[in-house]
Amino acid sequence: MAPTSKERILAAARTLFGELGYPDTTFKRIAEKSGVALGLITHYFGSKEKLFVASCLSVLDEVQAVVAAGMEGRETGLDTIIGFVTAYFDFTLQAGQDFMVLVRCSPYSDLKGEVNKDEVVSRFEGLVRTLSDLLARGMEDGSVVPGDPFRIANAIFAAIVGSVRTRLLNPFCPEGYYTEAVDFIRRAVARA
Repeated sequence: MAPTSKERILAAARTLFGELGYPDTTFKRIAEKSGVALGLITHYFGSKEKLFVASCLSVLDEVQAVVAAGMEGRETGLDTIIGFVTAYFDFTLQAGQDFMVLVRCSPYSDLKGEVNKDEVVSRFEGLVRTLSDLLARGMEDGSVVPGDPFRIANAIFAAIVGSVRTRLLNPFCPEGYYTEAVDFIRRAVARA
């Protein structure tokens, strides 16, 4: 079945916000890329800010689904953490330019003022809380070093975000970077 006008708008917005950023993405560009009338964008999304947030949330929906699948069937807390991290990294490579909208709207971005990112921030916090729960599980089963799960989860997520930004934005990023990042996280939290 062909995508609806609303789906085409969202797909175009995800790509353009990812490629051009918030300031340089216009309704006119989104209308041209999606092949829909300019007025439909306002009809479906209301404002540029709401469309930007909807774009970010749609990518986050996909990230959460991929991460959940990456955690399935893992035996230990450590294995599940590694499944989470690996799935997140793999998604960034498969999503292509659309993932960049998430880089631009995350709590770790420098976008200020124009966009209320509260819901996006809350969803990112949910990912950190998932990691915190996995760390607590690993501490219980003995696969993860003891500590404050929430603080460690924040450090892991910062390593994930930094690794993603390095891999996607750094022209000098070495081959196999994500593999080394996963190994680094494993070494940091694995109980010896």
